[in-house]
Amino acid sequence: MKTADYKTLLVSVLLKKAKGYLYREKTDEYNVVDGKKQLVKSKVVTKRMQPDVSAVKLLLQLDVGCDVSELSDEQLRAEKLRLIALLDDGEQQQE
Repeated sequence: MKTADYKTLLVSVLLKKAKGYLYREKTDEYNVVDGKKQLVKSKVVTKRMQPDVSAVKLLLQLDVGCDVSELSDEQLRAEKLRLIALLDDGEQQQE
């Protein structure tokens, strides 16, 4: 895999983590009947992973190419708007 492919994959994973996402969790309950396991109850629950600020910070560092603390307030505002637009585009593509 090329370096560009790794970066693209990393950015997509970080975007997902930065936005938060839904995932399914399955729980099975078993009883032992005549020495054999028997499925009694199966439950699937959809949960939401909350957005992660650390992922947003890492995205900023990857995209800007410098330490976020070095940016001016104006640059941070512009970067914030750019990332919000990027997140909105990602949500529209998933729908």
